[in-house]
Amino acid sequence: MVIAGLMVALVPPLFSGAVSGTRLKGSARDLAIALRESRSKAIIHNTEQLVQLNLNTSHYRIGNGKPLALPENVSMAVELVTGANVEQMAQHVVYFFPDGSSSGELITLSGDQQRYYLQLNWLTGSITITSGSADAG
Repeated sequence: MVIAGLMVALVPPLFSGAVSGTRLKGSARDLAIALRESRSKAIIHNTEQLVQLNLNTSHYRIGNGKPLALPENVSMAVELVTGANVEQMAQHVVYFFPDGSSSGELITLSGDQQRYYLQLNWLTGSITITSGSADAG
C-alpha cells in the first residue's frame, strides 16, 4: 500500500513534464507543416503565400484561414534574416514566393525547459527543426 501511495504521488509530476514537452514538439511540427504547405501552394499556384504569426497570443494563420493556437504554455519569437528580433507584442508575416523562396526567419517555440527552432531558408524556402534547452539560449 505504501509503495502504491508513493507511485500515485510521484508519477503524475513526471508525466506532466513529458506531456508538456510532447505538446511543444507537436506544436513545432504542426507549424512546420503549415509553413511547408504554404510554400508548396506558392509554387503550385505561382502566387505569393503567407503565414501570419501573432507573437502576443501565440496564434498563427495560414493565409486567410482560421487562427490556430499554440498550447498555452508555449511562446513564440521571431528573428529576421537580418538578425533583428521582432517585437514580442507584434504580428509578423512569413512570405513564400512562387519560386519557392521565403522571407527567411528563425521562429523559436519555447516551453518549460525546451525550445524548438524552425529555420526558414530565405533562398530555398526549406524549413528545418532543431531543439535545445531553454537555458542554453
